[in-house]
Amino acid sequence: MGKNQLHQLLAVEPERRNRATEITQEAFILFTKKEEHLDGLVKTYNPFDEKEVKLLPEVKEVVTTVSDKIAYISPFVIQAIDAQISKEETNASGTARAELKVGEKTFGELSATSLLALEQHLQRLLGLYRAIPTLDPAKKWMRDSSQKNRYITDREIKFRTNKQEDFVVVVPPTKEHPAQIAKVVKDVTVGTADVVYMSGRITPAEKSDLLSRIDSLIVAVKQARSKANETEVQQKNIGKSILDFINNGIL
Repeated sequence: MGKNQLHQLLAVEPERRNRATEITQEAFILFTKKEEHLDGLVKTYNPFDEKEVKLLPEVKEVVTTVSDKIAYISPFVIQAIDAQISKEETNASGTARAELKVGEKTFGELSATSLLALEQHLQRLLGLYRAIPTLDPAKKWMRDSSQKNRYITDREIKFRTNKQEDFVVVVPPTKEHPAQIAKVVKDVTVGTADVVYMSGRITPAEKSDLLSRIDSLIVAVKQARSKANETEVQQKNIGKSILDFINNGIL
């Protein structure tokens, strides 16, 4: 099988970039407007009175997780980055280049135009990752051994109450008047509810690590681009010849 040619890449590169943008936007909406899809719980009711009808457990499943969503969008973003960088590298003159390196991790040598394109992709990812919702710090979370990429809490015990009507004497009876009775509604504890919370969110520390790595990459890209742009200009003076050719006969 032969190598891909530039015209083949140019045909698919915009489509891949648009698809990555679309998928990323869907993830952003999940993280900012549909956070409930990341949360679940199992609530089991235990009545004090054995004769009382026992309620069925309340179950709300976790629809998806942050990790699963990132894993889903990653191939689309990778294709978009690779397509655009491949285009830029193919079109690059090969002179204005610099190594992209974060710490000891190197990503190879790229042209200034490729570095600019990569920075734009990273800025979009930074916006998405900043929107990632994190676990409620008021609860104690642990990794769920039965479900990948999910956290759970220990069982919490809550009291369950029912509304019950009662009658109380508001005004005692007298010789002239009967007692005045009023109906009141009060909460009566009738049992407990064991609740285990589940979540597909990540910890604040995990989110901080993600953002830190993206920030480090953006800084490295800026530095590499600055270095690439230090390349001495290869001056080409062909403008006059071109205009002389075009304007031959009128000037």
